[in-house]
Amino acid sequence: MADPQMMPSALQVARAMTEVLRAKLSVLAAEEVTLSREEAALCLGLAEGVTESLEQNALQDR
Repeated sequence: MADPQMMPSALQVARAMTEVLRAKLSVLAAEEVTLSREEAALCLGLAEGVTESLEQNALQDR
């Protein structure tokens, strides 16, 4: 992601979100997990990327 105007790929977002969630869930004593606004944006970006990919696959299958 050297170019600041370039959007991260769904894979890059998924990897980043995996790291965030793994770190948060590693605290076994915690009953709740709180996401920052940035972390929530990563989740949303991942969900949108997956949705877009599935929609494109569905269109190609027609």
